[in-house]
Amino acid sequence: MSEQKVVLMLSGGRDSFLAACRLLEDASDYHLIMVTYDNGCSYRSGDAKYVAERIIAKYGQDRAEYLGVYKISSVIREFFSPYFNMKPEDQAKQFFGLTPSQFHCLICRTSMYIYSIWIAMLRGASFIAEGGRKDQGFVIELPGMAKERYPALVKSVGLELLLPVYDLDDNWIRDNELMARGYQCKSLEPKCLIGFPINQSVDKSVIDGVHSYFDKVILQQINNRGLLSVEKAKVYIENRYDELEP
Repeated sequence: MSEQKVVLMLSGGRDSFLAACRLLEDASDYHLIMVTYDNGCSYRSGDAKYVAERIIAKYGQDRAEYLGVYKISSVIREFFSPYFNMKPEDQAKQFFGLTPSQFHCLICRTSMYIYSIWIAMLRGASFIAEGGRKDQGFVIELPGMAKERYPALVKSVGLELLLPVYDLDDNWIRDNELMARGYQCKSLEPKCLIGFPINQSVDKSVIDGVHSYFDKVILQQINNRGLLSVEKAKVYIENRYDELEP
């Protein structure tokens, strides 16, 4: 049976942990390529490897592999402008509702998708997957992004997006599923230092602001810079400039 490669964004948390398990159990021909991303403000990103090692130990090296930690700050910087140089009143006019916390999550997650697309291109993968859940409250994990814009971005280069735990809305069930597979339902999840808890419902204006910035700025920058090309993939992934010592 020929294998189908899946690039999984592995945060090191329990959601992506369970996502890996479900993927490998849902399709016997899936080969999982796990990768962790560091946005430049991540604390102990390397700890995600412990989840990857547990996955590989259970399902085998022929079913799963771990590429390690990739630094994505160089791509995140592509999307700072024009937001960082805009006055608050101008931000409100063009991207009303877009909060700083949602802005950071938007450009970070989008950069993860771009890196995952690059890896998929170079490794011959057909799928990209992540452990996002719609009940977490971040706009990037609500249907407008997770079910519409990100799948469209992935599809634009001939790939398909898989969301194995997207509809899971109970942490108790998640932990029970991990325990049923023989795991202690704990992980040393890396911490994003600029990730900020929502602590409240997200209103429509915030969602619209995120969608507007993605549609009007990010997509244009992706196209203008040719960020989804194989050439860019070779520069950022094959050469791994971010990983070189000065």
